[in-house]
Amino acid sequence: MNIPFRREDALVSGEVETIAPGVRRLLCDNPSAFTFRGTNTYLIGTGSSVAVLDPGPVNEAHLAAILDATRGETITQIVVSHTHRDHSPGVAPLKEITGATTYGYGPHATPGVGGDESFVPEIRLADGQTAEIGGRAVTSLFTPGHCGNHLCFALDGTGILFSADHVMAWSTSVVSPPDGSMRAYMDSIAKLRAREGIDTLYLPGHGPSLPDPMPFLDGLSAHRQKREERIVAALRDRGPSTVEALVGPVYGPLDPKLVAAAGRSMLAQLLMLEEEGAAARDGEVWKLN
Repeated sequence: MNIPFRREDALVSGEVETIAPGVRRLLCDNPSAFTFRGTNTYLIGTGSSVAVLDPGPVNEAHLAAILDATRGETITQIVVSHTHRDHSPGVAPLKEITGATTYGYGPHATPGVGGDESFVPEIRLADGQTAEIGGRAVTSLFTPGHCGNHLCFALDGTGILFSADHVMAWSTSVVSPPDGSMRAYMDSIAKLRAREGIDTLYLPGHGPSLPDPMPFLDGLSAHRQKREERIVAALRDRGPSTVEALVGPVYGPLDPKLVAAAGRSMLAQLLMLEEEGAAARDGEVWKLN
């Protein structure tokens, strides 16, 4: 099954898009091969209680845009979906100005592997916990895989799910061990798939919104399954191989900027095959059992 990607996004950094009553989006100007056009920051609530979800990296222009968008209002909460450096470092300068309370699942799960280790939430949100965020009832869903402390957030009663980097309309998510786990990622996809009829609009951490998300989730699952089949076939054809040697046969031609990330996702799938007893490794070399 092909994944029905959506990459059209007219929002300009510094501007504010109203998505639904009490839900606004701003775009940070930090484009890259991994962040698309930049990090999405969401404002939940209005007036005397506004929550900022994922203030992004430290970026003076984006901080100014958040403050300008909420002029005359009160930012009471800062919520973090996960501690990658394009999502949570902006918490510190925003908190210094607003004094808002910070929320998240917890600190970065695997120190020393490139995450933002500075963020420690004042209030920790557990899986399935409902809290008042921006004056609205929001339920947190623990969805590790892309990041070990990743949360999605359901805006209860609206059909809106803030899917962060777990599910994005513009691209698949990078899953990079040891903080990323393909087994956890697939389990988290299944967890969201089980919410059919509840969530009808995903608002991701990068790129445009995703309406009718369930067929997209099916596409993500099929894509990872197909990738696993190609890895198994490559190992069968080539014999014991390193991750580096497998990238070309499995992925085909790639933008050089994406080769390293492809290798990390492949390693995640090999580790899942190892957990299932289908593959084994000897140092850097992998083989089928």
